Amino acid sequence: MNRIKMPRGGSRKLLRNFTANIDMRFDESVLSEGAPSRIDGFAVESGSLTDGYGVEEAEAFAGKRGRTAWQFTRYDRDARAYKTCDMYCDVNGYVHYNYGDGWQVLQLVHFASTPSAITYRLYGEDSLIMTSPTDKMFVWDGVNDPVYVADSPFITSMAMHFERMFATTPGESNTVYYSDDLDPTNWTASLTEGGYVMLLDERGRLLKVLDFLNYVYIFREFGISRLTAYADQSEFRVSNLYVSGGRIYGDSVCACGDVVMMLASDGLQAFDGYGVSRRLKQVRFLSSPNASAVYADGKYYLTASTAREGENDTLVVYDIKSSTFSITRIGIKRLCKCGELVIAVMEDDRIGKITKNGRVFDQPIQKVWESGDLDWGNADVKNVAYLTVRSETDGTLTLVADGEERSYGLAPGINRIKPMLSGRIFRFRITTTSPHANVSRLCYKVRGG
Repeated sequence: MNRIKMPRGGSRKLLRNFTANIDMRFDESVLSEGAPSRIDGFAVESGSLTDGYGVEEAEAFAGKRGRTAWQFTRYDRDARAYKTCDMYCDVNGYVHYNYGDGWQVLQLVHFASTPSAITYRLYGEDSLIMTSPTDKMFVWDGVNDPVYVADSPFITSMAMHFERMFATTPGESNTVYYSDDLDPTNWTASLTEGGYVMLLDERGRLLKVLDFLNYVYIFREFGISRLTAYADQSEFRVSNLYVSGGRIYGDSVCACGDVVMMLASDGLQAFDGYGVSRRLKQVRFLSSPNASAVYADGKYYLTASTAREGENDTLVVYDIKSSTFSITRIGIKRLCKCGELVIAVMEDDRIGKITKNGRVFDQPIQKVWESGDLDWGNADVKNVAYLTVRSETDGTLTLVADGEERSYGLAPGINRIKPMLSGRIFRFRITTTSPHANVSRLCYKVRGG
């Protein structure tokens, strides 16, 4: 492509802020000026392009590799204070705990598959209940040896509701089991102890149970059912509330304040106890059977697929109240909650925490913002005479004209560039791997056309 001389004058364009986020519903050729065709690793909430979410080493889990992590808080009667320990299950299935004085292995406990844990006050003592889809229940009071509950079912998800535990199982995928009242270790089926409820209809297998709005909600492959379950089990009853048009991914189901967020094959959805509404229509998700999510600080953290079907290749952080979001291409196997931390278990089993640092451990993320196709209303040859952009770090601005690219380095401060590049269709791309990125006020002049 040749440089050509254009008349003086022209049209000055100023993109004051970058608050527009990506919208995958639209073709890149029809995006409005300032709307990006791609954002990866940048956050735009402030109006500038700043560091998006990444993963850094969590001090408590430094150097650790595992399957999942959680935190256990119990009341110590002797010390008259609450004590908290961090816990994780390593890649070999052994559970470790740390009260702050070093990691120790929890004796007698081993899991063949990834466990889940829930706290319950059993016989007047705070206790941790651990179980998995392939292992029976272990109960630990934080001091003595864990107790193995041989009569418990294998559990894929569990929830405490009015002093009973409710659980879904891997084998009988149409049955909800519940424990005895006040004793989640007693699963004997009788009119006065535990029992089960079978759901036989077209909504598919049971994926997850949640205690939400004073009911037990059962999330299934293709719908949601509600179990009214107060103290007298003879009065338990089931209502079917919703039939989904797409397959629901069980580990994406997460209570987020007054709604439950969930990812299905037809998009992200919010359930308020009665009905479902679509959320985050701007992001096109692919098949994500291994999607994983947690809720923290008012945000729904989700790892799912947007690039390669079946792989958790993208981290999406969605603010429930403001409906703003950030998207970053990071491969995360599982998200879990450990106190105030959102923990990421990486594809290589490293354990880190989610934070706005623009890095994955020590590796900087390639942050990208790219416009859609721009012709500024006509098909004639045009010329970008100059452009300016503010940046607080090093980076690169690439100008594309009819497919030909030219890149220009950005330095801290106001960058002035005179590309004098001609063409009919243009686009801008801003990239950086620098930490603490802050890019703003893209201004350029177009001549001709």
